[in-house]
Amino acid sequence: MSTIFLGIDVGTSSVKVVATAADGELVREASTRYPTTTDRHGGAEQDASAWWEALCALAPDVVGGDTVAAVAVTSQAPTIVPVDASADPVGPALTWLDRRAQADAARIADFVDSRNGADAFFGTAKLPWLVRERPETARRTHRILSANGFIVARLTDVMVLDDSSASLMQGFDESASDFPSALREAHVGLDLLPEIRPVADVVGRVSEAAARATGITAGARVAAGAIDSVGSAIEAGVLRPGGPLVEMTGFSSVSMLAVPAGTSVPGLIHSRHCVPGVDLLIAAQVTAGATIDWVNGLDPATDVRTSPELSSRERPSRVSVVPSLAGERTPTWNPMARGILDGVDLATDDIDLLIAAMEGNAFALATDIALFAQSKHPVTEVLATGGGASSPLWLQIKADVTGVPVHKATRGHGAAQGASYLAGFAAGAYALEDVVTGSERETTYLPDESLGDAYRAKRAWMERLAELNAHRAWPHTGPRA
Repeated sequence: MSTIFLGIDVGTSSVKVVATAADGELVREASTRYPTTTDRHGGAEQDASAWWEALCALAPDVVGGDTVAAVAVTSQAPTIVPVDASADPVGPALTWLDRRAQADAARIADFVDSRNGADAFFGTAKLPWLVRERPETARRTHRILSANGFIVARLTDVMVLDDSSASLMQGFDESASDFPSALREAHVGLDLLPEIRPVADVVGRVSEAAARATGITAGARVAAGAIDSVGSAIEAGVLRPGGPLVEMTGFSSVSMLAVPAGTSVPGLIHSRHCVPGVDLLIAAQVTAGATIDWVNGLDPATDVRTSPELSSRERPSRVSVVPSLAGERTPTWNPMARGILDGVDLATDDIDLLIAAMEGNAFALATDIALFAQSKHPVTEVLATGGGASSPLWLQIKADVTGVPVHKATRGHGAAQGASYLAGFAAGAYALEDVVTGSERETTYLPDESLGDAYRAKRAWMERLAELNAHRAWPHTGPRA
């Protein structure tokens, strides 16, 4: 029997559980998927109970009879879960993808300035929306938790909000590590949030009941946890400013750069890291891997992603895809954006569409890299993690489109493995620098200079296509006046 550290990531499309040893090596891992319920009005909800059920199903095999010394949870963010005093959900979780509270975000901006903008993505606006639109749920709500905070509460019976999740929310005051009194006095529902704790604080221990349900060792220390970007940055070894841009592609695409604390760039996302004095400057697209899954699912009988024709098809694709299938985040912050197909003809097939979808995401990454450079944070290399990093063609396309070398990390399991390192760090077992090996590259994809001119021309065309979204009305009622 060995001692292990457990990392749990509650992603947008799946829960992943990873066990690592004291030297940081992967021991076991498992994951399982669950659905998101969306509607035509910007809603995107999940059943938080499904996250817990997934953990209970996965954890026994990942633990494998070993002794769990500590646990940390990362998650999609900002996603909120209304719970009762027993941490049981009293209504659906409103995910980060849910943009129905746009008007509330604008009203919050009247009270406070924020380096994270006036958008429902940033979570705070979902609080008054929930209180107003779901009064029965609000009446039964004891606390509103983050997605990782929900799992922490089920494991320990302790309710907290980690400070990376808090810092990602609209109006958070970095200097006070709290929300300003003006915002709290505006009755926007902040009183329903629990105590804010640093990411690496040990906030409780696994209860006997949780141990029976999950197979995780009773008494194991549990950290406050973090947003998934922090987990991915840890796993990639990006702990100080000056590292590579970490690109994490799953349902969405999130690219993060370690910067000095307090950095502010309009249009980008800002979060605390787990390291004092360091923040994460983040760019993000809403539907990256989700667009690939959508194309791949058009013919349920075929997995286009494994077709040998992908690597032999001419690039750039003659088809263009703007992959904003559920609104967009950086840099446009347009919840009304939708996917755009251009260049389709009678000869277009699923291979064309999949390559074009990969290119569309790569063009969005190129736009983000340009924005980083404009803000005096130039990107000279990209370190790819997450499910999207499993596609060699997609990584090569990103290198070709951006003109920047793209590395696949040796580990590259993403946020869940980073969470396991956070668990060991929180428990005092090691310093993060002693276990992360993000500098190790499994494969490097260099830009193909012969495609440079063609991709620059297509990028200009893609920018023209994307401008169509600036004139789209909500919800799909024709162009704005």
